[in-house]
Amino acid sequence: MRMRWLGLVPLLVVVALVVNEFRPVGAVDARQTIGSSTGAQGASATVPWPSTGQAALGGEDNGAFASSPGASPRPIASVAKVMTALVVLDEKPLQEGQQGPVIAVTAEDATEYRQEHDNGESVLPVQAGEQLSEYQALQGLLIPSGNNIAALLARWASGSVDAHVQKMNARAKALGLTRTTFTDVSGLSEKTVSVPSDLVRLGQEALKSPVLAGIVQQEQAVLPVAGVQPNVNYALGQDGIFGIKTGNITAGGAIYLFAGNVQLSSGSKLYLVGAVQGLPTLDAAFTAAKTLLTAAHTALQMLHVVSKNQTVGRYDLPWAGGSDVVATQDLDVLVWGGTVVRTSLRADAVSPPVSPRTSVGSLRVTAGDAVFDLPVANADQLDPPGRLARLTRVTW
Repeated sequence: MRMRWLGLVPLLVVVALVVNEFRPVGAVDARQTIGSSTGAQGASATVPWPSTGQAALGGEDNGAFASSPGASPRPIASVAKVMTALVVLDEKPLQEGQQGPVIAVTAEDATEYRQEHDNGESVLPVQAGEQLSEYQALQGLLIPSGNNIAALLARWASGSVDAHVQKMNARAKALGLTRTTFTDVSGLSEKTVSVPSDLVRLGQEALKSPVLAGIVQQEQAVLPVAGVQPNVNYALGQDGIFGIKTGNITAGGAIYLFAGNVQLSSGSKLYLVGAVQGLPTLDAAFTAAKTLLTAAHTALQMLHVVSKNQTVGRYDLPWAGGSDVVATQDLDVLVWGGTVVRTSLRADAVSPPVSPRTSVGSLRVTAGDAVFDLPVANADQLDPPGRLARLTRVTW
């Protein structure tokens, strides 16, 4: 009996080797090697949020890095016109320094102006037969904040106001404005709502357009029929403020989407984009914006998180060898003093062979309310196991 079992051993070994030969090789996971958190230097600083309403603050890109707690969607009034303008430029691109096509003011446009004027709305005087360039119409939309110009531009650029509103919501979705809804082009509707962090992202996108960035910092516009029109954003030039848009609505109070230049304690110069919402008056909104910008001079820091080609993770192959996972670019983030920055490697499980410098996922960096997904790659070649390794494997 024992001899019979001994005779089976070679057969069982052969079967095991054959099974190993054809058994699939599983994907290999990466492990994180960079620290999971780091903190901004210096003492923790409290963000001076307004005592009423809600607010958010961000840098030049990547959304808000800080938001007041408990924000909920509220009416945004004329700040909606920033998205109206972005969609106009999507449909009718305009280069910096150009006036663009001419828009003829119709009798219907003139009637609409008179009706809205009589309703006490924010309007820009127009008359039938007047000709406005696209650039002048955008000035009339954003500087004196003409509700009638919002509708005029929407019909010209998209064929109808409803079509333009649909495009505004599609643009909001593409920008990741998950708590923003547009129901009209002027912001007159109480159902056109957003939250400060979404508005910060909207403002950052608007300032990427040289045309819009140039318009929102103008203190006045001179238009064919309306003449000299002062900017309703009368905080321009104060405390470094150079934009962007005001709003005011009975159902939601005053809203201010602002941009302002700041110099950090390190000497770095940059601009911030912020939003305050639900304040009792525009003066209160302006004061809240200035308070945030003033505090940023001393409390805000630029923190270097990752360098290009820095190792952030590692693939260790069960059959020998492996590769570091490296960041593909530098990452510096704006943080309020005392903010803890957290990192989490989100690398894909890979099945070799994998060539060097293949994109394998991202390193997620969370700094306050801001989230960054930094692309990562494997540094070296990842080869599949050789035949001997496959035949003799036990645990993989």
